[in-house]
Amino acid sequence: MDLGGAKHLVVGAGFFGAVIAERIANEMGQPVVVIDKRSHIGGNCFSEVEPETGIEYHKYGTHIFHTGNPVVWEYINRFTSFNSYRHQVLTTHGEQVYQMPINLETINAFYKVNLKPYEVEDFLAKEIAKEPQGEPTNFEEMAISQMGRPLYEAFIRGYTMKQWQTDPKTMPMSVLKRLPFRKNYDENYYNSIWQGIPTDGYTKIFERMLDNPLITVQLGVDFFDIKQEIPTDAQVVYSGPIDKFFGYCYGML
Repeated sequence: MDLGGAKHLVVGAGFFGAVIAERIANEMGQPVVVIDKRSHIGGNCFSEVEPETGIEYHKYGTHIFHTGNPVVWEYINRFTSFNSYRHQVLTTHGEQVYQMPINLETINAFYKVNLKPYEVEDFLAKEIAKEPQGEPTNFEEMAISQMGRPLYEAFIRGYTMKQWQTDPKTMPMSVLKRLPFRKNYDENYYNSIWQGIPTDGYTKIFERMLDNPLITVQLGVDFFDIKQEIPTDAQVVYSGPIDKFFGYCYGML
């Protein structure tokens, strides 16, 4: 593959790849080539306008930007502004609507009680004690040890199986950290200080990040098709699936 004199090749034009390319060009002042096997930049955050409605939508599912890091927030605001969207989620169980992730409002509505924040610990301890177990060893056991089986079965188990396509009993405990569990009335899904959706859509961010004459973008190029053609002295930054990079030697991750 001819890099046109560039010594840097970035594989993937999503957030990771675009940021790396932008830093190489604007901070280091060096040329860089970005490739992506898709026909567009932006990776899974790609957004486009639906022609009939004129509404900007996220092609690969909704993405909400959120961070608690001031450096990250200052950086991303060089390329976009954000609306004031705060992510809040509702779920249904037994034909009733509940707050999700689980908070005190969820607990009170589910058990039909009126607990105060200082009463939640004792209440949940009694629920957890109904199913004694040793040290948790998997996702399901950890969840039950934190909230009891009723809340787990109602709000966590089915969601987890749908999300990960696997039995929670075979999943590591650490995955549970992705789901907030609150004992107050906080309804925000994220704890991040800064949240929102880009006012111009996500794709504009990538267009602005990659708008530098030192950056060359080549779309419709699969890294694995041209891997053997890459100059040996090129620095390659790969942001694609890690399991594919190693030839699925451990199966699909």
